[in-house]
Amino acid sequence: MKKLEESLSFYDEAINLIDLNEYDWAIKSIKRNIDLLESKDEIALAYLNCAFLSDKLGDNLSAIDDFSRSISFEAEIDIIHKRSKDISFSGRSNSRYKNGDYHGAIEDKRQAKKIRLLEIDQSLGLNNTKIDYRNILLGTFVGIDLGSNYNALIKGSKIRRSKYDLISDYKKVISDKRKEEVIKKLELLSDSKYKIGDYKGSIKAIRRSEKYY
Repeated sequence: MKKLEESLSFYDEAINLIDLNEYDWAIKSIKRNIDLLESKDEIALAYLNCAFLSDKLGDNLSAIDDFSRSISFEAEIDIIHKRSKDISFSGRSNSRYKNGDYHGAIEDKRQAKKIRLLEIDQSLGLNNTKIDYRNILLGTFVGIDLGSNYNALIKGSKIRRSKYDLISDYKKVISDKRKEEVIKKLELLSDSKYKIGDYKGSIKAIRRSEKYY
């Protein structure tokens, strides 16, 4: 355990750099130390951290590449206890969308949904406190024991909201039941557009639905 903590100490530097909005230097700090990591879980998480930071920089191609590396390492792990595998796919979906790859974006988003539903089903009703992409969108991480590696992920993946977001304002005046109804309607719209090959319309509907979380 001590060896693991020592190997992850570089995240403290990365967090300081993220706080200073020095995302490129935070990426360099993490990648400079990836060779210190022994488990596929930690390597995948390191690339996941870098991917979100590249996305913040607007470097979509680097973000896609690092999300893909994270997905590749996670595929070799049966169960990740602290986070959902949906994060890497949803993150890559977001970067692919920004890069104009609407087909790739909706395929990733649909895969992310399948993964999360499977993980919830596998939990067999046990308390499931994994960080998932919904946590990231909402900024809620209650009940999850976090280390510096996950604190870096939370800071690096934080999504900036526009103060003029009409959906955000609308959410404040509607009930939770109504929110769920809107989300379901948009998900159905996404499915219908996907079936006719309108991938841009499909991913736009899903992204809109996520704003109601």
